[in-house]
Amino acid sequence: MSVVNKKKKMKQVRDPLDTLMHRHFQYYSVTSACQFVWNKEIGNLSNLHYLSLGSNHFRGPIPKFIGSLNNLRYLDLSDNSFEGAIPHELGNLSQLQYLNLNSEFSGSTLVVRKSDWLFNLSSLTHLDLSRTIVAPPSIWVSLIQTIPSISLMRLEECELLAPSCTLDNFSSSISYLHLQANHINSSIFNCLSHLSGSLEVLDLTGNDLKGRIPQSFGHMTALTHLNLQYNFLGGPIPNSFGRMTALTYLDLSSNLLSQAIPQSFGRMTGLTYLDLSSNLLSQGIPNSFGRMTALTYLDLSSNQLSQAIPNFFGCMTALTFLDLSSNQLHGEFPNSLQNLSNLKVVDFSFNNLTGSLPDFTLLSSITELVVKFNQLDGYLPTVFEKHSALQILDLSNNHLKGSVPYFTGLSSLESLDLQENEFFGNLPNFTGLSSLRDLHLSNNEFSGSLPDFTGCSSLQFLHLDKNKFTEWGAQSTGSLSSLTDLDLSMNSIESTITETHLSNLSSLEHLSASYNFLTFEFSSEWLLPFQIDSLYLSSCKLGPKFPNWIRNQHSISSLDISHSQISDTIPIWFWNISTEMVRLNLSSNEIRGKFSYVPREIVLIDLSSNYFDGPLPPIPADCREINLSKNKFSGTLFSLGIVEDRGPVFLDISHNQLFGALPDCWMLLPSLGFLNLGYNNFSRRIPTSIGNLGSLETLILRKNKLYGKLPASLRNCRSLGFADFGFNKLSGEVPSWIGEDLPQLYALILKANRFYGSLPIEICHLSNLHFLDLSMNRISGTVPTCFGNFTAMIRKGKWKGQEYEYGSNFAYLKMIDLSTNNLTGEIPIGITRLLELKGLNLSGNRFYGKVPVEIGELKVLESLDLSTNKFSGEIPSSMSGLNFLAFLNLSSNNFSGKIPSGTQLQGFNTSTYDGNTELCGKPLTNICPVDNIGPSSGEYEVDEDSSEYKRWLCIGGVLGFSTSFWGIIETLVLNQHWRHAYYLSLYKLKERFYVAIAVHIGKLQRKV
Repeated sequence: MSVVNKKKKMKQVRDPLDTLMHRHFQYYSVTSACQFVWNKEIGNLSNLHYLSLGSNHFRGPIPKFIGSLNNLRYLDLSDNSFEGAIPHELGNLSQLQYLNLNSEFSGSTLVVRKSDWLFNLSSLTHLDLSRTIVAPPSIWVSLIQTIPSISLMRLEECELLAPSCTLDNFSSSISYLHLQANHINSSIFNCLSHLSGSLEVLDLTGNDLKGRIPQSFGHMTALTHLNLQYNFLGGPIPNSFGRMTALTYLDLSSNLLSQAIPQSFGRMTGLTYLDLSSNLLSQGIPNSFGRMTALTYLDLSSNQLSQAIPNFFGCMTALTFLDLSSNQLHGEFPNSLQNLSNLKVVDFSFNNLTGSLPDFTLLSSITELVVKFNQLDGYLPTVFEKHSALQILDLSNNHLKGSVPYFTGLSSLESLDLQENEFFGNLPNFTGLSSLRDLHLSNNEFSGSLPDFTGCSSLQFLHLDKNKFTEWGAQSTGSLSSLTDLDLSMNSIESTITETHLSNLSSLEHLSASYNFLTFEFSSEWLLPFQIDSLYLSSCKLGPKFPNWIRNQHSISSLDISHSQISDTIPIWFWNISTEMVRLNLSSNEIRGKFSYVPREIVLIDLSSNYFDGPLPPIPADCREINLSKNKFSGTLFSLGIVEDRGPVFLDISHNQLFGALPDCWMLLPSLGFLNLGYNNFSRRIPTSIGNLGSLETLILRKNKLYGKLPASLRNCRSLGFADFGFNKLSGEVPSWIGEDLPQLYALILKANRFYGSLPIEICHLSNLHFLDLSMNRISGTVPTCFGNFTAMIRKGKWKGQEYEYGSNFAYLKMIDLSTNNLTGEIPIGITRLLELKGLNLSGNRFYGKVPVEIGELKVLESLDLSTNKFSGEIPSSMSGLNFLAFLNLSSNNFSGKIPSGTQLQGFNTSTYDGNTELCGKPLTNICPVDNIGPSSGEYEVDEDSSEYKRWLCIGGVLGFSTSFWGIIETLVLNQHWRHAYYLSLYKLKERFYVAIAVHIGKLQRKV
């Protein structure tokens, strides 16, 4: 009964207090507007039939005197703030038919401690104790058995359990049973079998139902509404569901149901609502669905359905909601979809649909169309302009192309998302779209000037990044007073930004214009007219002075003004605006002076590639990424002050002027995954506590003055993938535990140290190794024959189980450099099985014997240096097939005979073969005896004037292996862009948020 009707029954009552004087009053209702206060006189209303006090502000226990209202038939105390035990006096209300103590919106903590009083309510037909703690938790079954008149029971969130059921005394009058969000398990199915004749509505949402739905469930033929969502039901849906022909509402979503949807579903022709989403259903949608013509709501999303969209969907003309997203649907859209003239919401996203977007002209009622993440191509239909009811259009992440039509006819449009497609050309103006709130056109090839957005008064999110726009006119975005998020980054915009561009953007919170050709020029006293939260202007021209126009900001959390041509010191006011900063990137400028304070809330800080000096600034405990590299910081590492257990995930302080011993407290940084201390003046031994870095994946100590042995504790860093100890004074034998305990090792660099002894055979266990540099040491003995076990150098580049498109420099990681040692013996045949090897340097050793003919199998080899050894015999003819070889040095050996014919080996400079007095043939002037006869008609001669010869001569002359080989790895380790790619792949830590941090190290181009 509505409040209005209830009040009509109160015509003789002048005010709430006066009603207490009417002993024959039958109806009493108070709404929240009355702010009713309890009066014990209510207990004297012996003839009161109807009492509704719901949605008030009552607190404390429910008054016991309500139990004296013996004639009460209707009691509603719902949505108050009662607490404590429900008084057993309510059991005196033997004529009560309706009891509602639901506390859905109040957070009440009512408890049924003793349930005996409930069994006295023998006339009860409607019971709602939702969000009340009921004891015992199986009472609901007993109530059904004991009170035969009850037809509706609602016990949501009551911590109920499912007891065992008997056949005795089961009521057949229960029609509506709502038991959502309890702890009921699958044993309830036995109980429900006794209610099959009467039950019409059953809701078991959010319980602990597991296993298969029994076939006997189909006997519940009276059901019109069934909801089993958010459980753990698995196996196939029983065919017996087809017997429940009275069903109009069926929700089995968010379970583990699998296999095919039964054909028997087609018998449920009265069904209007069907949700099978978020299961493991496979195969196709049965043809019998075509008979379910009453359906208005159909959701089959997030399954494994694999087929083309069937034509019979065109028969479901009553559909208003259709969601087939997140399946494996393929093929093109059927024309029959044009018949769904009542369709309002449709979602085909996250499938493999192909072809063009269909003409939705006849779907005039459609309000939301989402087809993102498919394989659609072709052009965008111009008919969209006629869909005046359309509110959301999302076609992102497809292969749509061509120009974009005008959208000015979409007067109701609120969100338009066309990002990640192949659209090109100038964008049309968006003037007059007053309802437009979100516009996402990122990652296309739009060009020209930014369009005019005049009249888009509701626009809040405008993302035009990653396109080819060339001009940002002030009139384009100047009137968007509701705009909060503007992203124009990674375009080709060449404009001068003045006050006019930003003065009217009073709501702006996020601005990203990085990686353009923008120059910001404001008057010296001008300030931003909004309070920005994140500001990304990397690679824009802001300098030479520090941008004074942000000095009034008080809530900025992310600031990236890297690569912005600032040549200045940090102004004093900066320390006032940075107190709330979480991300700060000032890298790649010419900022000088000291940086003595880091904001306490900072999570990411990048000051790299500047001229900061003085001691390292103390870093707050919550800072996760720290890049202070390529500055002039001096002093010891202790000044960094990291002593907390959380500590950074990424720490790079390389290329500074730091000195002293490394601290022996690395056990305090258990999350550290990337550590670069290279290019400093650190001395003494590597501390043993570094072995406590169990999450460490990258360790660079290159070019310091460290000495002693590698600490054995490093064997505990089992996630280590990249290790560079080059250019120190480390000594001892190469540890065997490197191969035994570091299975993830991807690159090992011990170059230019003082290691000695033979190579341990355990090093061959490094199956993931791509780069090995042991050069410039005192290692002796033979190369283990098991070098062929470096399987990562045999297969095409696979990293962490995934195939990647490596850049040209990145590919050079598949290299072996053992040069400048005391190694002896022959080249082990295993090396020739490393088919993906790009570079091999064995120079400066004492190798002897013949070069194995199998070396010609290294088809992708680009650099080979065997110089300064004792190799003898002929150069294998198979080497003439190394078509990618750009550098070759065989000098200072004992090779003899003719240099194999072909443009490859003849194309190198003669210095390649110096010191091999018994060699002959081109490019040497020493002519082989057989060549004195003169070339036969079938013999290939190299013309020194030919362009092909000059090309290879140029390559061989310019590239010196000692320069190019280490130059490559130097670039890889130190080059910022390579480091981004490397870190993305190698550095997978537990927390995803910080993986994203690592990908953009040095740029910190992130959104809050």
